[in-house]
Amino acid sequence: MTDRVLIGYGSRYGTTTEIAEAMAKTVQEIGVQVDLVNLKKETPPSPLQNYDLVVIGSGIQAGRWTKEPLEFIKNNIPALSENKVAIFVVCAYAASPDKCDFAQSEFLDKIVEEYPNLAPISTGLFPGLFDFSKYNFAMRALVKRMVKQETEPGQEVPEKIDFRDWEMVNDWITKLVKS
Repeated sequence: MTDRVLIGYGSRYGTTTEIAEAMAKTVQEIGVQVDLVNLKKETPPSPLQNYDLVVIGSGIQAGRWTKEPLEFIKNNIPALSENKVAIFVVCAYAASPDKCDFAQSEFLDKIVEEYPNLAPISTGLFPGLFDFSKYNFAMRALVKRMVKQETEPGQEVPEKIDFRDWEMVNDWITKLVKS
């Protein structure tokens, strides 16, 4: 069983933040100490060897991770290679069963290939939330166009579409902490 967990993440619009917060809450409810770190705003406590598990996550926008989690991985490979590590992403493709394999390959497996010493014990692919009110005009138009392709003809795209699966998130982090 794990005694101490670090969850470090990057989020553009807050969806990944909410998922990381849900993970941290689940870890606390299990009775394990957790440090939740928004890598855009703060530096994780060191040394990383003080953690039994390091979880690193990012939202995906335009096919890319946020830069801070990737920098964290790159800058801490020696320490991370000595830890149990898991990585996760939050992306729209995770909500579409026929696109999950693509998302797994592009957003998780490629990171593992790029950083072979990372050797995560698990990867998590989670659907997110579209909140069009948070996007700038160009991003709103792009994402609405993508969503429109997946909706029935004549159906309007709502201002918010929530695909998050909280049970999936909680099950994933629970299994990691209890392994």
